[in-house]
Amino acid sequence: MRITRILIILLLTGILAACEKVLDINIREEQPVLVIEGSLTSKREPHTVKLYYTSPVIAVTAPTVVSNALITLKDNAGNSETLKEVSKGVYEISRMRGREGRTYTLSVAFDGNAYEATSVMPRLSMVPDTLEFKYKKKQLLYPDEGYYPFISGQELEGPGDFTQYKIFRNDKFLNKATEINLFQDKYVDGNRIGNYELEIDSPFVSGDNIRVEAWSLTEANYNILADIREQLNNSGLFASPLPNARSNIRKVNPSSANVTGFFGASSVRSVERYVP
Repeated sequence: MRITRILIILLLTGILAACEKVLDINIREEQPVLVIEGSLTSKREPHTVKLYYTSPVIAVTAPTVVSNALITLKDNAGNSETLKEVSKGVYEISRMRGREGRTYTLSVAFDGNAYEATSVMPRLSMVPDTLEFKYKKKQLLYPDEGYYPFISGQELEGPGDFTQYKIFRNDKFLNKATEINLFQDKYVDGNRIGNYELEIDSPFVSGDNIRVEAWSLTEANYNILADIREQLNNSGLFASPLPNARSNIRKVNPSSANVTGFFGASSVRSVERYVP
């Protein structure tokens, strides 16, 4: 019986080896798409808008950037600014600051292409007034032993609030897919939120500094971040097909090159402390 089993295994191995064939797959090259990416916040610091083209799937070179574009930013209170290119493809908003409730319009033009994006700066709800740490031993829900952050705050009355919590460890932004923390008030409108756990890839250790920034989002901005989080975690045999990217950039001229990206405005508040 043992000899028979060995012969069967050898036979199957030979069949699989004989079926082996090298496949040369030709991946169709899509036309590059322009990406316009930028944000304006209430933080007193310069903000930027980036212009570049998407790269092929197997590209080994950096994306092609767009220089010498004319970019202007206006609000509904009569303020405006022409952005200055501070490095190739990077344009700086140096004077304007975001204010809650105002509407901002970004206009981009170059080589006969023209685009526009409009965003309202929404109010900021569920601002953390407490940042705490809980020490968790290694277990199913916590694969690594250490300190995990929890926040508490008041969610304002009135539905339609969306928030992103950006976490910084010793001034380094935690930007892995598992660390995109999003919040909406769909089921908790107007409530006091306590012990809201923030998702992190690895726990903090004693002496670490943590800063949590709360960013107000429009629903459109929330949805695109949720899409990004889902697709960054989308892998394996049963991965779902990639959806069309959402964007709030529109063509002013129908003949303009295809475009994607997002321009948003956010009110920002932060809280920080050291891990005990």
